[in-house]
Amino acid sequence: MDQTQKITWTSDFKIGIGDVDLQHEYFVFLINRLIDELKISDDSAYKHRLLEELCLYAGFHFTSEENLMMKTGFPGLGEHKHLHRDLLSSLNDRINYYRLSRETEKEIIKFLIDWFTRHTLKKDRLFGQFMCENLTPKR
Repeated sequence: MDQTQKITWTSDFKIGIGDVDLQHEYFVFLINRLIDELKISDDSAYKHRLLEELCLYAGFHFTSEENLMMKTGFPGLGEHKHLHRDLLSSLNDRINYYRLSRETEKEIIKFLIDWFTRHTLKKDRLFGQFMCENLTPKR
């Protein structure tokens, strides 16, 4: 994957939960901004801070999503939390490897794009379907 290839936000990424969709769209914005900034900046401290910002936002988003899952009784909450923790752990490892010059910017971007698209289109979609089927008023 070319490091400069950005994610194009489309309705395919929407899972039907307004707050989650908004957060996902912002996550895409952060990934795309990271792609741009890593390409043009020579300031390693700034690049590390951008990676840290993205990691912190991911943590916020995961907590927010998990709280909604808990509130609505989503049966896949435990597995979903585990997937979120794995991502944060892997991302933190990759950021540390990047600081040590053992991970490239291109590898981190590829990881983020692959993870976001797979997770949103498959795992988060299950939560959206659950919400639609179980919390929509029946007529």
